[in-house]
Amino acid sequence: MVTLMRKQFIIAVIVAALLAIAVTFGVKYAQQGPTLGGDFTLTYRAESFHFAEKAKPLNILYIGYAKCPDVCPMALSHTAQAIKEASEKERSKVQMIFISVDAANDTADAVATYAEQFNPAFIGLTGTKDQIDAAIKLFGASYMIEENKKSYLGYSIAHTDRLYFLDKKGRVRDMISSPRSSEEILQKIKELL
Repeated sequence: MVTLMRKQFIIAVIVAALLAIAVTFGVKYAQQGPTLGGDFTLTYRAESFHFAEKAKPLNILYIGYAKCPDVCPMALSHTAQAIKEASEKERSKVQMIFISVDAANDTADAVATYAEQFNPAFIGLTGTKDQIDAAIKLFGASYMIEENKKSYLGYSIAHTDRLYFLDKKGRVRDMISSPRSSEEILQKIKELL
């Protein structure tokens, strides 16, 4: 009888320990959540741009296209204003990266020039459709190209309207959906530096 109780006690202790370990790992995973982001390679003008080699302490990423009539210029304008209002020390630790999803129509030079119109330090990237798709998939972003006879381009692109704030490894530290104010972006820069 005593031996049976001892075995039951030992089993109960082992089960309790396993449950404690499972709960600890479960809570830790729930707090972390899934990780978005990562390293990618695209084209800047005629050169390969490898994120891991060019990353700063804080990187702001926006995904769109150079001929976008509304949300892209608005997001890039607000970001340019926020970076302009940041201190010199903050500006030295931040870079803005714009990825065009319009592989068929946005050349590497056109995307780089477009991004630089908002701020000469902004980096405009593109690549093949496969390269672009692989890069934006890391961030849970998407786009859809649609024929649109009412558009001056003959098409339009619906795309994720979000600023991603990345660390040096390309991991998403935070996001702002539909970025509509430089103040909100500047506050996020200060929080994350």
